[in-house]
Amino acid sequence: MLSSESVQSIHNITLIYAVVWTINSHYASDSSKPLSIMNFARRESSRDLHNDLTDAVLRLASAAGRIKFLLQNEGIVTDESLAEDAPQAPPSGVLGRDTGLFLLDSWATYLRLERHLMQPGSFYKRNGYYCIVYTGEETGRLSVIYKIFQRLLAIYVINVNVLLANRQNGTIQVYNYYPYRPHRCQSSEPVHYATFQGSLGAPPIFHLENSVRFFDSKVDDMHGCKLVTVTFQHRPFVIIDDSSNLTDVQRLLGIEGRIYQLLAERMNFAVTLVKEPNGDRGIVHPNGTLTGAMKMIVDGLANITFVSYMYNKERAMYMLPSISYTSFPIVLCVPGGRPLTPLERLTKPLGYITWICLLTSILTGLTLITMLQLLSVPRLRRFVLGESNRRPATELWSTLFGGIHMHPPRRNFARFLLAMWLLETLVLRAAYTGEMYILLQDARVRAPLRTLAEVLDKKFEFHMLPALKPVFRELVSQERVVLIPRLEESLVQLRDNAEAQFVVPLLRPTASRFDMDSGPEKPRLTVLRNPMLTAPMTLYMRPHSYLKQRINKLLINMMSSGLVDRFRRMYLDRIEHIVNLRNREPTKLSLWQLGGLFASFGLMHLLASIVFLLELHAAQPHRPRLRRLMNAANRYMV
Repeated sequence: MLSSESVQSIHNITLIYAVVWTINSHYASDSSKPLSIMNFARRESSRDLHNDLTDAVLRLASAAGRIKFLLQNEGIVTDESLAEDAPQAPPSGVLGRDTGLFLLDSWATYLRLERHLMQPGSFYKRNGYYCIVYTGEETGRLSVIYKIFQRLLAIYVINVNVLLANRQNGTIQVYNYYPYRPHRCQSSEPVHYATFQGSLGAPPIFHLENSVRFFDSKVDDMHGCKLVTVTFQHRPFVIIDDSSNLTDVQRLLGIEGRIYQLLAERMNFAVTLVKEPNGDRGIVHPNGTLTGAMKMIVDGLANITFVSYMYNKERAMYMLPSISYTSFPIVLCVPGGRPLTPLERLTKPLGYITWICLLTSILTGLTLITMLQLLSVPRLRRFVLGESNRRPATELWSTLFGGIHMHPPRRNFARFLLAMWLLETLVLRAAYTGEMYILLQDARVRAPLRTLAEVLDKKFEFHMLPALKPVFRELVSQERVVLIPRLEESLVQLRDNAEAQFVVPLLRPTASRFDMDSGPEKPRLTVLRNPMLTAPMTLYMRPHSYLKQRINKLLINMMSSGLVDRFRRMYLDRIEHIVNLRNREPTKLSLWQLGGLFASFGLMHLLASIVFLLELHAAQPHRPRLRRLMNAANRYMV
């Protein structure tokens, strides 16, 4: 019969083999992530046992050189050992190590481990993968394991296996728990998951069906358990259908609503929808208090939130972000500007550089014609202007406005000059006519700001959501930044008041949707042409949430398969198409819109009347000088 020391030695050997297999099969898969081994011992004998176990495991597992170890063999962890000046990990658990091997010998040592995990400066993510080696010798050890799982579930640690030696047969039993099981949610009941009873390198015997990994997935199938989801309607990202015959998850539409629907389907969870009453994503006040959806997440009143959240550092400090599933440009919405005057509508189709080039061409042509007329060299004049072209200046103006050239030249050089001029006037006339049609029939055309430099020169205030404040910290002084929880009121002011003294940065789909919801009779928002930056969009969960890994994998799959882009196009294509149609909708021409044309027409009539009077006076016998001047103008200029 074996002595107690012999039985203990056999158990230790099996335990060593189990720990080595665990390290080699799971933790050693990525050598860039070192494995931490922490020893929490209450009794001296347990400390010796843990030290021997650690030495044997290191000797066997390090032989392949596939992993590095970090030893923290401090025994008892106290509050003093966690120094206040130690590096502080964010409350959300974004940073930190996600693997660890913990050696415990009692319930008291587990409580010390729990305090270590919950310290703000802890180096461990609570959604990591951990293994506990429990060497306690008290009776009712399974009840202790049950209490451990209860406490771990409360702090969001679910990927944990407990290795426990069986005193009767010398095997090592592996226990874990499944928070989501058929007809049971938030369950912390221990499950006998696997048994080690072989030699070195032998895999365990799994006792659950379809379990082939040592760290089984806990959230692949949530068996219809509910997740509290806080959001609010913000088109086109989140659209909430108020139909009473739909489930909460079916009521969620929009880009992010569709994505969340698919997540719920793949993970098999139900949704309890909570609307944030004020439409507030949440901010952090200087005194540390939170508001809106962020407060509900941090306080544990909700599991997940989404509503066009742009990733930023402050949010990630208090909530756990998923990977960015897509991105959208941030544009600057500016005041609409004053309406164009009638004369501005006549000149706006062509830019000032184009006008300068056109006027230069006309002046060059008139100068050349005048010089040829003054030189009085018939052969040179015919060579350039063509035969029988007695009114070249009149022909120039006629072709400029689309008239017929009555006396085309016969020489190649003259034809080449005429072809260049006709081509130039054809293109400019077509461009001018097409743009003028739009300007005259669109009463909403204004003279807005065009560049960010113009906006900064105007000293406008920037009304923005709190999440955008860090983006504009270096661009705009804090005195000109006004933080607002919602954009609707400011956008209405910008739309209806062309002389507003502020601007609003926002996502481009938000601006397009606002224009669509405003209706065809309202003017559109005026947006700078070039976007300011691109914002990554993400979902946010409770700090240390164990949903992160599974959601990230599904988001990657959805992006790879094109589903995310399809959801974007489902809503954005329709918005952009309708907005573009509205841009082409003509309005009735008013006297104000045609005022520039009538004013030009009146000026030309006045000029013609003055020329007519001059011609009458030149016909009188006692005005020879005026007659010679008018004859010279008729001969050399037209």
